[in-house]
Amino acid sequence: MVEDYNMNFKEIRLERIGIELKAKLENIINLYLHDLSEFAADLKINSEGKFEYEGIELYFKSEDLNPYFIVYKDEVVGFILFNTGRYVPKDIDYVIHEFFILKGFRNKGVGSAAIRILLDKYKGKYKIAQIASNKTAVNFWTKFYQQQGINYIEAEEKIDDIDATIQIFNV
Repeated sequence: MVEDYNMNFKEIRLERIGIELKAKLENIINLYLHDLSEFAADLKINSEGKFEYEGIELYFKSEDLNPYFIVYKDEVVGFILFNTGRYVPKDIDYVIHEFFILKGFRNKGVGSAAIRILLDKYKGKYKIAQIASNKTAVNFWTKFYQQQGINYIEAEEKIDDIDATIQIFNV
């Protein structure tokens, strides 16, 4: 998996998602949850054949929950659900709660650039978790930290009865 870290950052941006784009976010989240269902047996489709993300409406009601689209060349290619305040553990400033890049844009540096933009904007202590069996996600984050020179502490944790790999770091 080779990523192009020479990609022009000016072509990648984060856009705060307003309530008027909630349906678009839900559609992309459906794709994300489909991918995650490989690793989480409790993710099932509803009677309409869609995956649902419980609590998504809270991202449009609380200042501590921040939904962002990842935009590349004016095209939405993913999202970040970013938590602060009362939605993070006591000694943590920020949690990247969910992170997703559409398959056609993976392994091109888009995800890494989007995360770098977020970290540059929000300085502090982070906690990030991945489903432990999702080796692609775990490897993405490990490689990102190495390439960015980020020192982190890694641990294992249970999150909703699922084994998770977590990292904690400061920027």
